[in-house]
Amino acid sequence: MAIIRLKNLAPRKRFSLMLIIIYIISLPIISTVTYLILKQNAIRDAYNAGKLHLSAMEATKHYVADKLRPILQREMPGRFIVEGMSRSYVAGNIAERVHQELPQYKYKNASLNPRNPKNKADEFEAGIINKFRENKELKEWRGFRSGPDGEYYVIARVGAPFSADCLRCHGDPAVAPEELIKRYGPTGGFNMMAGDIVDAILAYIPIHVPLDSAKRVVAIFIGIYTIFFSVIFLVIDVRFRWFYEKIDSDKKKIEEINTEILNLNQDIESIAAERTMSEMALRVADRVRNPATVIGGLCHRLLEKEKVPEPYRGKLEDILTKSQELEKIVRDFESLMKSKRFMFKRDDLNEIVLATASLMEQEIKDKGIKLSIHLSDTPLLFNANKQLLKVAINHLLRNALESTPSGGKISISTSIKEDNIFLTISDTGIGIPPEDMHRIFEPFFTTKERIGMGLPLVKQIVEDHLGHISVDSIPKMGTTFHLIFPVRWTEQE
Repeated sequence: MAIIRLKNLAPRKRFSLMLIIIYIISLPIISTVTYLILKQNAIRDAYNAGKLHLSAMEATKHYVADKLRPILQREMPGRFIVEGMSRSYVAGNIAERVHQELPQYKYKNASLNPRNPKNKADEFEAGIINKFRENKELKEWRGFRSGPDGEYYVIARVGAPFSADCLRCHGDPAVAPEELIKRYGPTGGFNMMAGDIVDAILAYIPIHVPLDSAKRVVAIFIGIYTIFFSVIFLVIDVRFRWFYEKIDSDKKKIEEINTEILNLNQDIESIAAERTMSEMALRVADRVRNPATVIGGLCHRLLEKEKVPEPYRGKLEDILTKSQELEKIVRDFESLMKSKRFMFKRDDLNEIVLATASLMEQEIKDKGIKLSIHLSDTPLLFNANKQLLKVAINHLLRNALESTPSGGKISISTSIKEDNIFLTISDTGIGIPPEDMHRIFEPFFTTKERIGMGLPLVKQIVEDHLGHISVDSIPKMGTTFHLIFPVRWTEQE
């Protein structure tokens, strides 16, 4: 039902509705894709920052274990200086210094059995450590964690398994360094076995800040996109409004032209049929008149010179009367046909030419022929029957179109000189053979397959306007028709 209603909408409204639908569909898609891209960039940046943070802490631990601790052990044998020999202690203190500059960043050496209570793994961190314990191949874990102060991107790396050397401080508390027992007690961080994994180092990178920034960027983008789309929509709507109005205007013009062509074709058929019937009727009348005249003359002579018996005389007189009546009918018919005139009124030849040429303009262009029209600057008013002249001009243009090849030219011009106005229609077509020039205005003569009534009809229409038509033609060069009409009809005409 909705599809049917959409089809019933005007084209411009349907197009506008489609643009709005495109906007409604595209906005969430583009916004979501934009946010996901920004989120992915934020995660990548957070990962790089966390990776750098963890690498710095691991480097600190390695420095303590490989460089600092051996020196202290050599200088102070039997002693365990926590501040210089404990890897987690040194790394933790350095992390605290870093967090003074970056308070939102967090670092933790989380352990299931920590010596320092602040390193005790919570439930979330214990779950990560257990993943490392279950999967020995897993070395790093990444994910998100929400807290009261925002959302964090978490990078966790597995702690190093306890080696035999580590058990001196993490094995039996009875043999552990005295400094450790005094500081942390004999419970936390002891009784470990070689190869145990009980801790992980974690970096918490605040992701909510770039994500909030990404949301703001998306909101700004939505605003800009909406404004941009609105401007584009208005521009397109105004443009297409003009476009559809032009289509409607052209559609109406085409409909008017089609109606005009239909009427013109009907006029051509009616005029051609009328002229043909009139000519045939005049010929028939002429043939009827001759026998009627002969019959009447014979009856008249018989009645004057011969002594005709009375019964036959009456019959001869009846024949004479009827033949005279038949002659009168023929004379009346001839007079009616010869005096018949179409309705004429003062009209402008320029307007008639333009109206007729517009009917064939597109067809001429489609064939690749150039149409050139040069009209007089002043109106060319004369006694004219507009429809008859349209029929005549249409015939001449049709002949020019059919005889002119693609790339040729058809020219129309009008002018006035003294008491005559001139219409010239020329083409660059195949021309008329010299041997046919004297017959082109004869009824039924044609070089085409169909019966040729076009040019005779044109000649008759021109003569009905008391005008004159002539033609110049050169084979393979083109043909020019000259039509001359009087501006005013004189009494003699």
